[in-house]
Amino acid sequence: MNEIVSDNILKSFRAFVNKFIETDDKLFDTLISNFEFMKVARKELLLEAGKTANKIFFLHEGFARFFHTKSDGTEVTSDFYFAPGFITSFTSFIDQKPSIVNIQAMVKMDVLFIKYKDLMALYDKEHKVERLGRLLAEQVFITSEKHLLSFLNDSPQDRYLWLMKEYPEYVKNIPLHYLASYLGITAESLSRIRNRSVK
Repeated sequence: MNEIVSDNILKSFRAFVNKFIETDDKLFDTLISNFEFMKVARKELLLEAGKTANKIFFLHEGFARFFHTKSDGTEVTSDFYFAPGFITSFTSFIDQKPSIVNIQAMVKMDVLFIKYKDLMALYDKEHKVERLGRLLAEQVFITSEKHLLSFLNDSPQDRYLWLMKEYPEYVKNIPLHYLASYLGITAESLSRIRNRSVK
């Protein structure tokens, strides 16, 4: 990593990784040396639909929107991912086939990323890093299943209230039409839910 990265990002990265595997200084230096740093503008696409995901990004702050575009041009927000954590289109990344989703930064932020080929090489060299990859994949699966079950079983109001409880500082900055699309309701319905929730 040639760029100067703030201590806050490095501390956030290490703290997140250490939730899954224990890293000594040597392993951490090996891991972080394979990551690159980039500044991301608000609304910039980290991944564009139709292109293959060849990077995994680490967000230490901010959040990103996952969306796809229907044939009539309507954007459908499928998910939000909030820092800290790793994000990519995992289906595209694993299969190395074009993504069906766009990933958009919702705020200006600094991110770390690792390229597919570098991660695969690390898996071969470092058993602990390979284990980290497995545990992160398991977390993605659990999160996806919870997300699906929430859509099947919870009301839009329940899902909105959960988001407000878990990520209040982010949710209040999400444009209404994105949030409504994510909840599967109209902007008008979301406005009514918001009005009821503040009473």
